Formats: sequence, structure tokens, C-alpha cells
Amino acid sequence: MSDQTFYSSPCSMADTDPAYHGFLTGEEVIDLLATLLHAERAGVRVCHLSRRDAPTERHRQLLRDIQRDEASSCRGLIGSLKNLGAEPDHTVGDFAEKCLAITDFDERLRFLNRGQGWVAKKIAEALPRVQQESVQRQLADMLDDHRRNIDTVNAFLKNGS
Repeated sequence: MSDQTFYSSPCSMADTDPAYHGFLTGEEVIDLLATLLHAERAGVRVCHLSRRDAPTERHRQLLRDIQRDEASSCRGLIGSLKNLGAEPDHTVGDFAEKCLAITDFDERLRFLNRGQGWVAKKIAEALPRVQQESVQRQLADMLDDHRRNIDTVNAFLKNGS
């Protein structure tokens, strides 16, 4: 029989780098939140400016509802960034200009929906890797809002806007 010696690790999970366990580092969480904030600001801008060109009151109400959720996400992201010690910048993602350049209104809504889908995908991919509970809750709520808005826009467009 061989004599085996087992060594225990001198460090606990609390002492190791979060990335070692598959979690995002604090800097990566800040980068994610800043990226999402830029996208959400673009969404707010698109909804706000598109309401002026909306062909019907139903379009305007749809855009108001989406804008409300986007603005709420912005407020939450700004708060989370500040809680993590980061100072949010005022960048608006370039998605806004691309979307606003689309003149056909239903096509603009489809493009807006793709942006909502991009945000939802980004959140869904990152969510299991976020260690901060308050950020997890916020991102889960944002994901729910974006999925609901995607479904609402799809139904709106399917029913002939």
C-alpha cells in the first residue's frame, strides 16, 4: 500500500478570484452594465423620437410602454454602476441612429425588437455569471421586461399594427 499525503488548499472560495469559479469579475460586471446602459439609452431615444412619427395612437402607446421600461432600466443600471463604485457616462449606443434612419415604421419596430433581443441575449448569457445579488435581480427584471416587449411588438406587427 502506498503512502499518500493529501493537501488541502490553504485558500477558501472567498479568497479566490471570482473568474476562477466562472463568475464575472467586478470590472466585467461594470463593463456589462455600462454596455447595457448605452443600449438602453439608445432604446429610450428611439422610442421618444419615433413617437413623433408614429402613424397611429396604438403605435405611440406601444412606444410609450417600451420607453417606460427602457428608462426604468437606465435608472437601475445607473444605480448599480454607482453602487459598484463606477461613474456612469452619458454615452448613447449607435443603435439609435441606425434605427431612426429606417423610414418604414413597421421595419423600425422590427429593428427595435432586434435591439431588445440583443439586450435580452446579453443578459441571459451573463446572468448566471453575475455574483452580486442586487445586480442579478435587476438583470432578471430587465430580461423579463425585454422578453415581454419583444412578444408585445411581435403580436402588434402580426395583427397588422
